[in-house]
Amino acid sequence: MSPAGAILHSQGEHSRVYGVTRQALCLFLLVCLGITFSEVAQATGDPAQPDCIEGAVTLPLLGGSGDSPIIPATLDSRPIALYFSHGFDKLYVGNMDGFDTYDTHQSRMITTNGVYTDPQPLIRAGHLTIGPLDMGTPDMIQLEDYPTQKIGTRPLIGVIGREAFSNLAVLIDMPHSAFALIRFSHDAACRSAQAALMGTGAQALPLYGKGLIAISIDGVERDFSLDPDAPVTTIPAKWLAPVKDDPADPTGNPGVALYGTIHSRLRRTTVTSMRLGDLSLGPMSVYVQDDLAMGLLGTDFFQNHIVLFDEPNDRLYVLPSAPLPQKPGNNLHFDRFRTGRTSVKDLSGKAHLAGQRIGVKSGSP
Repeated sequence: MSPAGAILHSQGEHSRVYGVTRQALCLFLLVCLGITFSEVAQATGDPAQPDCIEGAVTLPLLGGSGDSPIIPATLDSRPIALYFSHGFDKLYVGNMDGFDTYDTHQSRMITTNGVYTDPQPLIRAGHLTIGPLDMGTPDMIQLEDYPTQKIGTRPLIGVIGREAFSNLAVLIDMPHSAFALIRFSHDAACRSAQAALMGTGAQALPLYGKGLIAISIDGVERDFSLDPDAPVTTIPAKWLAPVKDDPADPTGNPGVALYGTIHSRLRRTTVTSMRLGDLSLGPMSVYVQDDLAMGLLGTDFFQNHIVLFDEPNDRLYVLPSAPLPQKPGNNLHFDRFRTGRTSVKDLSGKAHLAGQRIGVKSGSP
């Protein structure tokens, strides 16, 4: 059981989270999704059913337009911020500049995009809380060549992945700058609660493997990771014919993805036919990258869709949504992209195409 799952199942915390459900989440449902708890009962055909949402925590997304999902947290009572991405499995941090850290003298082998595997140190840095959720003193996989960023006055120390909330449903509503952790009842009468929560127009799709989803490109189903940290949806070059310059990028300049000291070349193209279930995503401007084992459905998708990850049932719910006006973002991402006339170089200054380390990371003990 994940720390968050344990907290939500504990009797002492249940009443506090239950209160959040009634006050914050109900308002969130009415404003953002336009439904009520009674409609969940109506959808399942049993008005006398138990409350299908047993606990929930809602948080604001701190970033602006184009930023990855960023949630507030505290570390040893110090305000911090974390990215959230379903494309990451565990908690990854950067160099933790300005924080006292504890070396566990252990490491974890991490695999990046199913291609590159290398060991990274495992550290601890204090007591983590996310809203009312006590996450304990979690292990952190440290990527020392990633700088600590900031959003406002909060250090933006890293990215938390799907395994932290494996017993919960995670709702990312970037169009309305909201984030929620929800525990649904397992009562048989609540089997349609997730769909009712999302409302008319949402579709449900299976998650498989390590949080992958099937997306059809030119009629061929491909594996995609749902990675809102990737600024632009990115696909392996091997899936397409040789890439032509995208008219949206008339200069033909490649982009560069920055992963600490490792840089990787990107190029824009347009995918004409691209479907997620019954939802047409094409034509869609994407990045194409070598040495990538799966596609990455990025920020550009999430900023126009409300997405519910139903982790306990391996289901994904997607609802298209027009975004509300948002404050300008600062291009905040754990893994960062740049575009323009910039060469790909190693630390010695010699230009080359380096092995990439974009977005999707998985750790193993």
